[in-house]
Amino acid sequence: MSFDAEAIRADFPVLDRRVNGHPLTYLDNAATTHTPRQVYDVFEEFYAGYNANVHRGIHELSHEASLAYERAHDRVADFLGADGREEVVFTKNTTESINLVAYGLSRHLDEDDEIVATEMDHHASLVTWQQIAKRTGATVRHIPVTTDGHLDMEVASDIVTDDTAVLCTPHVSNVLGSVNPVADLAALAHDHDAYAIVDGAQSAPTRPVDVEAMDADFFAFSGHKLAGPTGIGGLYGKRELLEDLDPFLFGGEMIRNVTLTDSTWNGLPWKFEAGTPPIAEGIALGAAVDYLAELGMDAVRDHENDLAQYLLRELADREFVRAYGPGVGEERTGLVSFNVEGVHGHDLSSLLNDRGIAIRAGDHCTQPLHDRLDIPGSARASFYVYNTCADVDRLLEVVDSARDDLDAYLASDRYHDSISDHYHRPRSSGALTDPTFVKSSEETTCGDDGEFHVTITDGRIEEIAFESRSCAVSRAVASLLSEDLEGMAVEAVADLDGHVARALDGQYPDLRRECVEGPEDVIREAAREYVEEYSA
Repeated sequence: MSFDAEAIRADFPVLDRRVNGHPLTYLDNAATTHTPRQVYDVFEEFYAGYNANVHRGIHELSHEASLAYERAHDRVADFLGADGREEVVFTKNTTESINLVAYGLSRHLDEDDEIVATEMDHHASLVTWQQIAKRTGATVRHIPVTTDGHLDMEVASDIVTDDTAVLCTPHVSNVLGSVNPVADLAALAHDHDAYAIVDGAQSAPTRPVDVEAMDADFFAFSGHKLAGPTGIGGLYGKRELLEDLDPFLFGGEMIRNVTLTDSTWNGLPWKFEAGTPPIAEGIALGAAVDYLAELGMDAVRDHENDLAQYLLRELADREFVRAYGPGVGEERTGLVSFNVEGVHGHDLSSLLNDRGIAIRAGDHCTQPLHDRLDIPGSARASFYVYNTCADVDRLLEVVDSARDDLDAYLASDRYHDSISDHYHRPRSSGALTDPTFVKSSEETTCGDDGEFHVTITDGRIEEIAFESRSCAVSRAVASLLSEDLEGMAVEAVADLDGHVARALDGQYPDLRRECVEGPEDVIREAAREYVEEYSA
């Protein structure tokens, strides 16, 4: 039987919404998928029928809640190919799962050890291992990404050595859509007695996962990306490794015996689930994996790939669009990141939102990967079980008209006239020859990339200029600031608070607030750093 996305859509009432007068076209599934009735009905069933704490009470409601919560672990274990509930710990999300493993393994690491990650890792992994390395003295190395969006396995074979203690890799890139050879990477790690950790945030929702076959030591995932609720995720770990791992949190539920001077830990997986857990969310997660298992994960994978391939083929015919990751016909998951020439991802996302189309734009929590690609950010369309080719066609209509529509968008009554004026006639654009300081905006979380160049004389800003690869709104605001702040005392710039909002009379969409406020935040921080340095 063919995969019937149209029929599946009936399980997701949110898709009946209209946004800005248009039917909702939801293409931000790599960030969060929607939740079917079969899953969110669990909340009403739990709270209306048997709401009670688990493993705590000798009464009927607690018994029912405990059984349902335990069965959810069993269902998730089956979904992942794990050997029973003991190997599945419920956490908040992928991030917490990776942190749990990193914390537990940190006691085994020292300055002689190396941690191997990849250039395509999500910040949940990159930042975690950076911090563990700082605390233990270990060194972090990274498997590079090739120009066609794959991990360089030849270099990986050189990087992973007997000094490697941990190898952590995404199963699927949340930007490139690449499907990494995790079984090969796990084997490479084990050849050198290293732990193999897989970030499965983008794979568990989109394709069959068999943790036993891939031989991962640990596998992390999130519920909200696989048709489940937010606030719940999981960690698979080999039983013997979880038994040896130190708990991440301490308190009730995770203990077996407590005296005033010592404690012993509960059995798996409860050893890692301190305190009252997210009971309703855990039970709903079990319902979510049941829902996907009934659809068939092979069918989910194939459906997503069909949509991604369709979009890739269409984008390849448009010379003004550049897509990233594996090309047409290559294996990938159901997401495509791309950029439209002359239209920043934030601006494209706004134009799409006007038509009821939701995508993600920015650096997608992968700043180093975007640096590797030499782009400030990207637009990302990601598909799920309820998306259709008609959704792709709606996206393409806006992509085709975006360059022409941007001017009208900025000149609309949603924005103060200054935005369009500064966008078309930027003031002080370009670098200064000998600035007192340069302050970059590329560390902002929204994917902007630019910098202010400032010359200071006698405590005042003599010259200010900017260079930017940011969105049109942020570039316009940077231009406005370069005009307004010239001649102002540095101390006054350090105290800026809402200058741009007042200059624009608050006339801008709340959806673009970060784009408007970001440049002011950057220049204010730079001024404060200058004042602190020279007043010390």
